[in-house]
Amino acid sequence: MTFRLALLAAPLALLAACGPAEKTPAQSSAAPEAAKPANGPVAVRITPYVGGPLQVGDAGVGPITAATAFDQPTIAALFPKAQVKSAFIHTGEGPPGPIIVVEQDQVPLLEIGKGPEGGISEIRLAAGDVRGPKGESLLAKWEALGFTVDQCRAGEGRTINQVVCVRPEAPSVSYVFGVPGWTKGGVPDEKTLKAKAQLNEFVWRPAETAQVGAA
Repeated sequence: MTFRLALLAAPLALLAACGPAEKTPAQSSAAPEAAKPANGPVAVRITPYVGGPLQVGDAGVGPITAATAFDQPTIAALFPKAQVKSAFIHTGEGPPGPIIVVEQDQVPLLEIGKGPEGGISEIRLAAGDVRGPKGESLLAKWEALGFTVDQCRAGEGRTINQVVCVRPEAPSVSYVFGVPGWTKGGVPDEKTLKAKAQLNEFVWRPAETAQVGAA
């Protein structure tokens, strides 16, 4: 009897010495859902502009969005190969307003205006390899871009005697067309627009100011 008990006790002692069994990889990875960290805000990677076509869309201009600060160092970081300067511009109404000018390869790419709340109010693009929401380029003809007269209005202020058109799907982007010889005010008729109007400038405004801003 004593010999049989000794045989049973030996395996039990070995098991106790080994300690609790280790979890298999499958068991370890099966963590309960509650233990997983909650999903935080997704970071959006912004790629600085270094060259090539500069895209203008409803969401912004190249790396600039509605969240971008009106700040020279911030703009310089987004355009690392450009000359970024602070300046003032007088539009004929009120005191001169602050602007940031971006120039690259001796081409003035952007004129960035400051809004009354301190953010970016508008961005003007009148030179360089600029592409609109549908890939449009500066100097394109009005007829080639598929606008209708009812999508356009007469320019005012800095765009007097020009025509400003906006696509319904991209309300933040204004297309400024020059119409050589047009000084009557208002919007020219369709025949005149088809014959003479060409795209001279894009103007981008954040969504909250696009509907009330004048190009």
